[in-house]
Amino acid sequence: MTADNVAQTVLVLGGYGFFGHRICAALARNPALRVLIAGRDITRATTAARSLGLPPEQAVCLNAQAPDLANYLRRLQVDILIHTAGPFQGQDYTVARAAIDAGCHYIDLADGREFVAGITALDVAAKEHGLTITSGASSVPALSSAVVDRYLPEFERLDAIRIGISSGARAPGLATVRGVFSYAGKPVRVLQDGSWATAFGWRGLERHQFPSPLGRNHGPFIPCGASIVLANKIADGVKLPAGAMPCMGLLSVAEYIDALRGLDVKEVIE
Repeated sequence: MTADNVAQTVLVLGGYGFFGHRICAALARNPALRVLIAGRDITRATTAARSLGLPPEQAVCLNAQAPDLANYLRRLQVDILIHTAGPFQGQDYTVARAAIDAGCHYIDLADGREFVAGITALDVAAKEHGLTITSGASSVPALSSAVVDRYLPEFERLDAIRIGISSGARAPGLATVRGVFSYAGKPVRVLQDGSWATAFGWRGLERHQFPSPLGRNHGPFIPCGASIVLANKIADGVKLPAGAMPCMGLLSVAEYIDALRGLDVKEVIE
């Protein structure tokens, strides 16, 4: 809650989508937040709201590319905007800029390196408004960097890190599929043996068998954890850094797992 005990409004763009609906379900349990489910399809938004026990007026028809988006966010009195409507590869920062103009914090689930790294272009504007604008609140880089931060002190010397991600869904959402396949055959800068080199997407594939226990299929919730943590922190009055930044160093592994409590999501160390 805010200092005057008023719930903060969080708008989830793409709130009836694959990840967005799961984020809305988690945040709707926090009495310090009023959740708005937003997207271009008001019918789907209304259906999603009803499925979560929310009144239909918390379903919002919103076009992310509308020229008056900032004014619309002001009218809705949005405090936090969570952008889940990918794929983010090829998108610009229209939504993030509108959030700054409207005076609300911004969190997105982007995992495209260029998009996430480029969010710093909005750093000056974000600081001028005292807002947290963060990109990459997903499995990478939010969770991956939190894991590194957690275990780095355990090593006297750390030479290499290997990260594997497997889809937790038998049929991932269309935006996820588009984002993953957008790298096929494209040049990608990678760090190899301490030096930058060029690799090509979907070349050099390896098969990896994830060990037991993997538990029930709650994997689709994992990319949602970071945005849930950050929105709850803001609602609880935690002061996050002002500025525009990739989502790194803003949450811990323990907070991530706690956001997904009740699900079969655990940390396993071998």
